[in-house]
Parts: sequence; structure tokens; C-alpha cells
Amino acid sequence: MLWKTDEIITIPLNDGIVIDYMEDRFVLIVKDTFWSNHECHALIHNPLHIYFVYERICALFLLENVDSIDTSDAVFDIHNCDEAKSLLQKERYDLELYLIDGTQRICATRRISFTQGDSAIIRTYLQMQMDTPYDDDGFDHALAKLQGMYEPFEMEEMAKVKSVF
Repeated sequence: MLWKTDEIITIPLNDGIVIDYMEDRFVLIVKDTFWSNHECHALIHNPLHIYFVYERICALFLLENVDSIDTSDAVFDIHNCDEAKSLLQKERYDLELYLIDGTQRICATRRISFTQGDSAIIRTYLQMQMDTPYDDDGFDHALAKLQGMYEPFEMEEMAKVKSVF
């Protein structure tokens, strides 16, 4: 794990959900003002649904945690990933999930590993994203259109990978 529960992180974050790839793993952070003990317990013990969606040029990870987090989407753009080369060479992907409160304290953590098959599917679409001609405005337009047409829970059926941990 990059960080441990009760650690204070110094990365400036706004409330919401973000994902990046760093130190050989995806890092998904959900920040909110407050996380209850129930929500923290749910992250660790309840089913965690992770979906990978690739639509147009947009890659999104959808996250749902039973009794804790309704389906939320985290956008991943390989063009803005400092470790894109190593990501595309990795055979199997891990993901670390962190709940962070308004004081930047880590309230709960969980680490999962995608199967080799699911990792291969994710890698294929991220390679496709990397190979697609890119500009910020085009990406932002495609993302806004996708998010304007669908709520995160509606994108679940479009997922290329559906995993429950």
C-alpha cells in the first residue's frame, strides 16, 4: 500500500473521485468531508464492484461499494499518466482504493488485483487510447458528451470488464 489508514497525505485534493497509475498500480481516491465508521467498514468487508468502460476515446473506472459508495466514475487518461509506458507493459494490474476525509486523513484502504484476463482487456483498451490521436479539447468534449448522456450506474452495462471483489 502506498499509504496506511490514519495517515495524512499531502497531495492537494478536491472532494470527488480520481484515479491515476503510480508505482506499478492504479490508485483510486475517493475524497469526502466525512466517512462514517460504517462506510469505512463497508469498504473493507463488503462487495466491491469495479467496472472498466472504454467509449469513444474515454476510459473510465466505475466503482460501487455495497452500503458505502453508489456507482461513481473515475476518468483515466493515459496521455496524462507519467508511468504510461510501464502500465502498458504490465501483465496484471493492481488497484489500491483510499477513502480520504476533509482533513486529508486516510479513513480506509483496500487493495485488489484484476485477473490476468481482465488486465489484458484493460491494457488493450488503454493501448487503443494511447494510439488514438489526442488533444485536450477533443478528449474533454467526448467525456462531457459521454457523462452528459449517462449516469455512472447506466454505464455499467457498457463495461469491457466487470469485476467483484
